[in-house]
Amino acid sequence: MERIRTRRLDYPTQGLAANRFEGGWSVYAPVDVDDSDPMAFLDMPVGRSVFLVSDIGRVKETSSAIPPRQAEEMFTAEEAYVRRRPAEERFMELLRDEVVRLDAAPEGPAGIASFTIDAPATEVTAARASALLGPIAQQLAQLGPEGWDRFTAVFSFTVSAEVARLRFGSGNQSTEVRVPEQMAVLVRRQRHLAALMPAGPWWRLLLTVSHSTGVNARITTEYDYGDRPFPDDHLLAPAHYRADLAAYPRPQTPAWLSEYIAAADGPTPATRTAPHTADATTRPGQVPVLDTKLGWTRLHADPHVITYGRRSITLDQVEWISYSATQTAQKRFLYPTTYDNTWDFQVGRYPYHGGPKVSVHFFRAGRRADQPEEWTFLVNLAHQYLAPRLLTELLTQVRRGETVTVGGSVKVTQSGISCAKPRLSLPWESISGAQLHNGMIWIRQTGVEKPVLTVPLSHPNAVLIPELFTTLMR
Repeated sequence: MERIRTRRLDYPTQGLAANRFEGGWSVYAPVDVDDSDPMAFLDMPVGRSVFLVSDIGRVKETSSAIPPRQAEEMFTAEEAYVRRRPAEERFMELLRDEVVRLDAAPEGPAGIASFTIDAPATEVTAARASALLGPIAQQLAQLGPEGWDRFTAVFSFTVSAEVARLRFGSGNQSTEVRVPEQMAVLVRRQRHLAALMPAGPWWRLLLTVSHSTGVNARITTEYDYGDRPFPDDHLLAPAHYRADLAAYPRPQTPAWLSEYIAAADGPTPATRTAPHTADATTRPGQVPVLDTKLGWTRLHADPHVITYGRRSITLDQVEWISYSATQTAQKRFLYPTTYDNTWDFQVGRYPYHGGPKVSVHFFRAGRRADQPEEWTFLVNLAHQYLAPRLLTELLTQVRRGETVTVGGSVKVTQSGISCAKPRLSLPWESISGAQLHNGMIWIRQTGVEKPVLTVPLSHPNAVLIPELFTTLMR
């Protein structure tokens, strides 16, 4: 809906349908056709836009004239290309697995005491990222008008959105040229490789190429990590930077960008219209604040503390988060079906049972009950101020060689995941991903249609599993 509105597309934003496929979601406006009319198909629109949305939020617009399976397979292949591991690393992992298999074989050990794969040196990682700059420049050069002698390209990217600007010059003349969407796939791949360097992924890539007849082209590149605020036409919405920080946690974020992420969205709907609000306002800098009552119990939440009744916890003490939304239908003989809706939100410290925590419970009846704005506020607050820190801490522990537990029972290490019930152990290379599905986190194994493990979203830090797995699978 954001893409449709910001680009002023002639497309509805209400009543959209979403179909799940392996690489994400296919979102479209349904068309009602009278099945009883044999000529009704003539009224169906041809070439209507269909939007493919990845699990990390990237949107690609395609057409209903393209067979859905073909479009979805291409989209899935693009996502896989961006994040695939270098061939030499995949080879070493296969070699390690073979050594482990031989060592455990009945005929005896393989004679190798240990097998450790060292992380590639910084120089190797930088060389891999730099190697793609030449092909990017070559493809951009083919887009220019005849007789150009220079061009400047600026890419402002996150995992879920991007801005690309390309301008060619010839003498005193300059021409802006549209960058094809397929070009962005190669740039995203380059950014993913650059993300493995100590500085992390760039926010903006600036590429300048100049040449004259008989002289080799000169390429100048610059990685922009946000030391200064970006120009307005290169700045993306705060939600896209939040998604990027979840996918690529960083030791630190530029102060101006942190303030922009925290403040630019302004107060949430719960802040503005919460019922029985005693003091629903925003602090200087438009920091979100919720101060209301649920019945007779006061609920206060801001980027520093959450208080509900007599229980309170500061956000820097929180070690786990969980939230869920469920609907229960009760069918009774000779009576109409009734629907009960519950929304739960919890934050706390370990141990999960017995440790300090704040729990907020909402209940509404009705088949189409509106989602409580207070619950929406709390979930958004957790996504913005808690999830990035918790995810970074979990990744740091795993990369130090420690074992962490998420979702109550899923143990995560550098080599893969394991679970006691159901009993399983999977290396990272055999896991195809983790996605949210009907209030559960589905963990899938490559080549297996059904999930090998499901984790309720209400379990501690289950909401972090998709981002955690995506990062560790790279």
